[in-house]
Amino acid sequence: MPQKPENKYSSLEGSGDFFWRVKMQKTVIEANGKNLQYWKDIWRYRRLAVNFAKRDITVRYKQTVIGLGWSVISPVINMLLLSFLFGKVADLPSDGTAPYQIMVYTGLISWNLIARGLTVASSAFISNADLLKKVYFPRIIAPVGQSLALLVDTLISLFVLFFLLFLFKYPPAYGRLIFLPVFVLLSLLLGFSAGLFLSSGNIKHRDLNQAIPFFLQVGQYVTPVVYSFAYVTAALSKKTAFLYMLNPAAGVVNAFKWCIIESNPFHWPSFLIALAWIAVLLPLGILRFRRGERTFVDLV
Repeated sequence: MPQKPENKYSSLEGSGDFFWRVKMQKTVIEANGKNLQYWKDIWRYRRLAVNFAKRDITVRYKQTVIGLGWSVISPVINMLLLSFLFGKVADLPSDGTAPYQIMVYTGLISWNLIARGLTVASSAFISNADLLKKVYFPRIIAPVGQSLALLVDTLISLFVLFFLLFLFKYPPAYGRLIFLPVFVLLSLLLGFSAGLFLSSGNIKHRDLNQAIPFFLQVGQYVTPVVYSFAYVTAALSKKTAFLYMLNPAAGVVNAFKWCIIESNPFHWPSFLIALAWIAVLLPLGILRFRRGERTFVDLV
């Protein structure tokens, strides 16, 4: 019986036996990935995605005094600041009868999921370079697992949102809450798809790694996060409103708000545009990510 080698990456699997057990199976590593072997490997390594998520959550809050409390404090302070600037100073209207703080916090949950999903997926080759160079597994498992970790923060944010709804005595749209998981996943999928599309360019052109946070900051203000989608589109001309709706995050964030805020109308054109973007970006992102897999070792 061969002795089990010491596993340097056992933190990615609770038992520490994952890579050893997979190594004893037949593994086919393709140069071009034209057949289904790559996708079969994704299913075989599915547990690794969960452990990437566990690793990210552990590393993010390790040696912090507050721990997961930061996932509450940061968005709440951001919400209070933005509500003051846009709701009090700029005196912009909310979505119908919803308190301005509720509208802003609801929009931030969806936007943060989009922005962080994009950041995680676009930097997957760089942030996991040491591991990807030494151990074989389908590389797309890394950004998938890291994106799953974002759902933990989102779940905490949703609990805070419902506490705020209780605090402001504003009842949510109970009949629409059943759609909330759908729009959570769509928010994550939009950011993840865009991130995959940018991932290969991120290893070739490091300026992109610096530009992404800047464009995400700008994107927050051209997306109906801190203001009403209905108010902005009504104030714009038809042509300008259509150009505004081409932003895929606008349709997803507004649909997410619709799940919570009863007086916020659902806007089908912007939502369908967002779905079209996802339908295009996801397969193109996977294709570009697969191409980047073949050359990233020489570039990172």
